[in-house]
Amino acid sequence: MKKLIALAMAAAMTASLAGCASSDVSGANTSSSGASSATEESSTTTTSSDGETIKIGVLTDRSSAAAATVSWAEAGAILALEEANEEGGLNGVPFELVYRDTASDSANVAQKATELVNEGCIAILGPKSDGEAPTGATWAEENKFPMVTPCTMNTRVTIENASKYMFSCGFVAWPIAKMNAKYAADQGYTSAFFIGNDGGASGDSRDFFYYELGDGFENLGSNQVSSNSTEFSTIISSVVGKDPDVIIGAVAGPNFVSLVNQGQQFGLWDICDYLGWYTCDSTNTQSLAEAGNYPYGKVHGVDLWPFWMDEIEGNAEFVQRYSEIGQEYFGQEILPSDMGYTWYVGIKAIVEAARTTPDDLSPEAMTNALSTVHFSTLYGGDLYFRDFDHVMAHAYYYVTAVEDTSGKWSIPIGDVYAVYEGDEMLPTKEEMEQYATENNYVFTDLSTQ
Repeated sequence: MKKLIALAMAAAMTASLAGCASSDVSGANTSSSGASSATEESSTTTTSSDGETIKIGVLTDRSSAAAATVSWAEAGAILALEEANEEGGLNGVPFELVYRDTASDSANVAQKATELVNEGCIAILGPKSDGEAPTGATWAEENKFPMVTPCTMNTRVTIENASKYMFSCGFVAWPIAKMNAKYAADQGYTSAFFIGNDGGASGDSRDFFYYELGDGFENLGSNQVSSNSTEFSTIISSVVGKDPDVIIGAVAGPNFVSLVNQGQQFGLWDICDYLGWYTCDSTNTQSLAEAGNYPYGKVHGVDLWPFWMDEIEGNAEFVQRYSEIGQEYFGQEILPSDMGYTWYVGIKAIVEAARTTPDDLSPEAMTNALSTVHFSTLYGGDLYFRDFDHVMAHAYYYVTAVEDTSGKWSIPIGDVYAVYEGDEMLPTKEEMEQYATENNYVFTDLSTQ
């Protein structure tokens, strides 16, 4: 029943994509494996006859251990750029992406962001990781320059590091926790064990999960590992012994692949399900599906990009163009990724904001434009940044990962359990204020700035 409601809502989200026009494009450097090279900075642009462009900065990661999947992210940014330029850019002047590599190190953020300002960028997409987000917000506030981060954000950062100049278009830990808690309650789960990485958003996704469910829900334990960890056998043995109803998961990429593979070996998925996010994201699922190790029907969570839903007008074309960008720029076919979608949305927000203030692209004008921008994508109508915390109100798809029996997709697709629109799952201003008070933080209402 909820699936039918979700499909009806999705069908109502209408938008059209411009066709792919031929252009002179200079793209990111790529290695033979398809991953972006960090040997030099690069830009992506459709070149006009006089060479003039409107530059958007991108803080990427091409040289850390987490860089293996950055092409999935950059492809989303390139797709938004190409769409904008096919629509005529800004009064005929094309947009350009200018990259700087932070290597996912917060110590590099200020220098690389300053370089992008000196390049003449009108705004910056980044930083990429939640570990860099506080530094990015501090830099944005000190330099009075607009920054849109696609990282998964923890609530403490949006309070302690709140800035008029910082905007978040990625996942946010509290609504993820709310949706996982609602699903757990609906399924009658009574106990959980948490496995996550050592990031702030990871801890938030655990703490708010239990907060939403209250004292009656049993917390059987928690383990947080480094983002580079690939050894889970000891943790899994402990979990199996405690027999929880569900794993609350906050791992992605190699973390997730290792956990799932080792969980299969130890029979973990025979006794419990997994709740998290990036549920059908190819960076999480492709290698597992190819090896026949994905636990279909046992993984549930939040997705932003329902790429499998061909009933959404324009979806198939959107997915195809994203994949083509993978071949064109990175020498590999890339399948849909929520990370790619958040980068797409971030660039689109900057472009649409610029279009509301075409005669003044100064940092202050762009900041004010981002504060009030409204736009739509195929997967959600009326996306915007909330006025009091500058967090984007997304459409969230809560799904169970299942096998595609049609043979079209080699990765898991989602059986949609519910669709949550905009503010429906994000914390209210009153909840944010209460959270700040309880934890001795200072809440800043950005709508008054």
